[in-house]
Amino acid sequence: MQDQEHTLGHGGIFQLPEDREPVPGWALDVSPDMVGLRLDAFICARIPRLSRSRAGRLRVIDLATKKPLKKSTTVVLGQKILAIRPIPDQHPDPAWSPSIIWENDAWCVLNKPPTLATHPSASYFRRTVSYWMRTQGYQHMQSVHRLDVETSGILVCGKNPQSVKLGADAFASQEVDKRYLALVEGVVEDDEWVAEMPLGFDPASRVPIKMGLGSLSATTRFQVRARGDRRTLVEAIPIGGRQHQIRIHAKLSGYPLVGDKLYGPSESFFLNRASDLNPEDLITLGHWRHALHAYRISAQFLPHSIEISPPKDWYNINGIPKFLLNAEDLK
Repeated sequence: MQDQEHTLGHGGIFQLPEDREPVPGWALDVSPDMVGLRLDAFICARIPRLSRSRAGRLRVIDLATKKPLKKSTTVVLGQKILAIRPIPDQHPDPAWSPSIIWENDAWCVLNKPPTLATHPSASYFRRTVSYWMRTQGYQHMQSVHRLDVETSGILVCGKNPQSVKLGADAFASQEVDKRYLALVEGVVEDDEWVAEMPLGFDPASRVPIKMGLGSLSATTRFQVRARGDRRTLVEAIPIGGRQHQIRIHAKLSGYPLVGDKLYGPSESFFLNRASDLNPEDLITLGHWRHALHAYRISAQFLPHSIEISPPKDWYNINGIPKFLLNAEDLK
């Protein structure tokens, strides 16, 4: 049994001998200040967002003995525990599975569909690229960066710890050239512009992850690729990698992304995202998801620049010349 995704003390994906598929959970070690606690109290202390009653309902396994533990068990120093959490989602639609663009012994470059999260979270497990990797036999592969759930396109993964570290360090030090296509509301007059606005979490929002103006430096270059009657197709080149950087910079520039539930007409679309969009919602938003696609990437650890065209759902957005959906036409 191995933690396939994270180190001890963090959530991740695990494969248990008795289970046919990977399971989500937290691998926890007992530190000196936790010795003597009941198991449910220990889990609650290590994962504060869990209530004690919820912690007591989790399936818990001792990693040394591989035996299940009762919630009344007293934890001991150095004990390593796996707390398995319920799977929060259903299996993704096979029509939107990742595909491999290019790979060698060290790297695998995926085309991520616009319905999968990159990593597991409180809302996603089966609907993640990480889960897809495990079920496809890529037991040790990890992505070295991330894309938002609704963002499609290029996702770089390392096949071994050395590649993962090299790739993650390259992204963190801004040594990777990432380029995106975005469809924004409004007809942009300038052929290009630079959004150099520091970002931070928006304290006025009801959404904890929503970004706004702040103190973290961030720059995005935008270049117009095509204009329609009401919308503009742009190429976005982020410098840095702040959360939602392209989306919030487009919004702050006066041109929010088509279909953006968080930075578009109203964040209520994001707060109500568990509900299906009705025809009026689709008219208001312009598309069922935000129109952002990671279409080109270049890095020293890759042998060449890699490109991928937007997925099939972009062909249903009014106002995009069809020929402009091919990456080779954007050179």
